[in-house]
Amino acid sequence: MDFKEQLEKQLRFLKTSCDTYDAGDKDEAIRIATVLRTLFHTTKKSTSLLSHLKSQHIELLSTCEKIPAGAKFWPNLTVMKLSPVEGWAEYDPKLHTARIKKLVSFNQWWRYETVYLLGSMSVSRRDLVLSAVNKDGGAHVDAKLSAEYEEVLKGVGWKITLNLPIGDKDIPFRNAHLAAIRQMGYEVLNSPSLLKLASTDT
Repeated sequence: MDFKEQLEKQLRFLKTSCDTYDAGDKDEAIRIATVLRTLFHTTKKSTSLLSHLKSQHIELLSTCEKIPAGAKFWPNLTVMKLSPVEGWAEYDPKLHTARIKKLVSFNQWWRYETVYLLGSMSVSRRDLVLSAVNKDGGAHVDAKLSAEYEEVLKGVGWKITLNLPIGDKDIPFRNAHLAAIRQMGYEVLNSPSLLKLASTDT
């Protein structure tokens, strides 16, 4: 099998899913997660494309910031947006507006950088991707989600309260998990070493 050709195909899938997300279909982030698992996740029963290509040493683009000391909450790949007038609150991917753009090792990117700090819980890219794929419809649907993923699904506890004539209305922030996964897609599609690896000219 031509693994370089497979990598090029997966990156095309990723670009298509990112474009679909940006066009308004937020659930397409689950398909983004499925591609990321194919690219990066190795187990005893399956081998990632990166491993097949013997390229676990490459660097990937990270848009994660350094988390301030003492922070209890930090949305490292996303921004929070709200419209009290229209009655919505949600997370959005930072995309190219991210203040930090640096190259980090694959292992650092996949396993060790914190994309959501939730009190004592630290959520990595691997955590979010595997929960989305294995439990939230990417490849399987599971009745029981991990505590970290469940917390992200609920908007990590953030909400706005609208004071309406009929009474107060709480609106939780939506799409925390989906927005972070979309940002991972941005990072992967802007990682020079990975794109070079997929190039048919090399």
